[in-house]
Amino acid sequence: MVDLRPLSKRTSGFLRLLFKSKMSAVGLIVLVLFSFFALAAPLITPYDPQHEVVAGVYSPPAWYRSFNEGRLLSQNQVLDSHPGFKTDPTQQGWEFARTDSQMSGAFDDKTSSEPGSGSYRLTLDRSAGPLNGSFTATFKRTFDWTYKGPPARFVGSLQVKTPDATPPELVIVGSTPALGQSLEIDARIKYIDTNGNAAWDDGEPVVYDTNSDGAYNTGDIMIVGVAPTQPTQLAFDPKLKFVDSTGGGTWNAGEAVLYDRDNNGLYGLGEPVSVVVFIERLGNDYQKWDITDRASVNTTASPQIYNKNWANYPLTDSKTWQSPITLDSLDSSVRANLDLVDLDPSALIFSSPGQYTFGVNVTVNSNSMALTPMNVYMDDMNLKLYGTSWGLLGTDVYGYDIWSQLIYGARVSLAVGLLAAFIGIALGLLVGLMAGYMGNVVDEVLMRFTDMLLVIPGLPLLIVLVAVIGNSLGPGRLFALIVIIGFLGWMGFARVVRAQVLSLKERPFVEAAKAAGAGAGHITTRHIIPNIVGLIYVNLALAVPGAILSEAALSFLGLGDVTIISWGRMLNLVEINGAQNIWWWVVPPGISIALVSLAFVMIGFSLDTLFNPRLRERR
Repeated sequence: MVDLRPLSKRTSGFLRLLFKSKMSAVGLIVLVLFSFFALAAPLITPYDPQHEVVAGVYSPPAWYRSFNEGRLLSQNQVLDSHPGFKTDPTQQGWEFARTDSQMSGAFDDKTSSEPGSGSYRLTLDRSAGPLNGSFTATFKRTFDWTYKGPPARFVGSLQVKTPDATPPELVIVGSTPALGQSLEIDARIKYIDTNGNAAWDDGEPVVYDTNSDGAYNTGDIMIVGVAPTQPTQLAFDPKLKFVDSTGGGTWNAGEAVLYDRDNNGLYGLGEPVSVVVFIERLGNDYQKWDITDRASVNTTASPQIYNKNWANYPLTDSKTWQSPITLDSLDSSVRANLDLVDLDPSALIFSSPGQYTFGVNVTVNSNSMALTPMNVYMDDMNLKLYGTSWGLLGTDVYGYDIWSQLIYGARVSLAVGLLAAFIGIALGLLVGLMAGYMGNVVDEVLMRFTDMLLVIPGLPLLIVLVAVIGNSLGPGRLFALIVIIGFLGWMGFARVVRAQVLSLKERPFVEAAKAAGAGAGHITTRHIIPNIVGLIYVNLALAVPGAILSEAALSFLGLGDVTIISWGRMLNLVEINGAQNIWWWVVPPGISIALVSLAFVMIGFSLDTLFNPRLRERR
């Protein structure tokens, strides 16, 4: 078993020596702090630095609200911190209201969009007899907006399931028939199956196949759509029907053609459900805003009507949960609903502190003789207000957390700095040892090559190599950056090592080892390297800041790895977005680069003092 006590004793003694120097103590504290940030980043911040919107764009830090300039700033507010109705929502502040006595509401723990949860069920009771008409209920929640300024953005969520709703019959061409009108089948009414799903879809051409040959040819009548090339295969759908106004049993030009969705042979209005999401401001300056559109979806019969927020509207899908396309105040459809062009919906609605309500108006249309109830289920209903201030360091142009970027950026910057410095020091040590110990032609060749690299400007060479190599060394450019910076950082250290080796190999103890028959490898590893260990440590500490600055410079110029965040990448994003005046985005990465670089320099100077007694006496 290996005894680690001597190593532990030497390490603790070395650290005590370092901490005796105020300069190295400060450097170590700074380095340990940033190393902790890098290693514990997921524990320090739960937010994704590159993909998670946490607040409004360009939001200053939350503490900036303490100053007079930040008095109008707001903070994030969420209506329900635990979205989804796991328990009765009416016990958590949600309210059910109805305008028709036939409507009722209740918590349903067996139906939900997520396993293990529930939903709120609105029910139209038709047990007393058939109902015809529209019946409305409201489900809402009131909350306080206490900030003097508006939020930067609001985003709502809602899922609706309408298992009992049915779609209205679609009038493809002709006049709308009377409710309950009989619809007839003519096998010669066919369509062109452009979608290939063996059923007619709204928008597909409808043809009257006069000679019943199953193909479009001369003599066939285009009922709706553009005439195709001849011959084109035609398909039959039994739900394509017509109103036999002449009583002839076959379709005639001018008679209405419809799509009988429920295939019951009668024209019906269906029993769709309408859902309108709204926000209202309570109090003396009461006002209500509909966030979603009330209009129906675009149809062949009425192409001028469409709904901006729902893919299917009115709601008739009985199989799946449906959500609005968007409830985001930044979306153009929400602006269009509110007739806004330049004004932000958040600024319009939340223009003053007070009480507000977020809710939905649900309208159930009953148009049949059925006595069964109609149910509408609602789940995952919530509203998030993104504030105009956030956290310790605010947000960037995308609303991402700058504190998270700074923490995760420490990982990349420290990793690049340390690994590139190790590569550079290792190469410099190897070249310096070979040149100094072997001498002659080897020394001349290696030193001239070193001199050639030394006279080439470092940053331009880095730019060219990174641009040329790019992603060839692996996905992203991080590995390429480490290798290139490391391979271009050894020249100065190689010359220093060579000078030391030239001096050491003439020492008596080296001559004695040679006389005893020791080989070059033994002399190098046992006699020369131990005498330049201090030099290695000092130059390693001093090489890290250069590597960190090189990575930051390349990332700032847009040549870094864009798939990960680093301090240089943060400054690059500032530059390309023209955000130089956003101080909470510019200052933190700059200070971090300076502090870490200074910490390594302070440790390097302290190590130099420890390993050089004469220098220690002088200082």
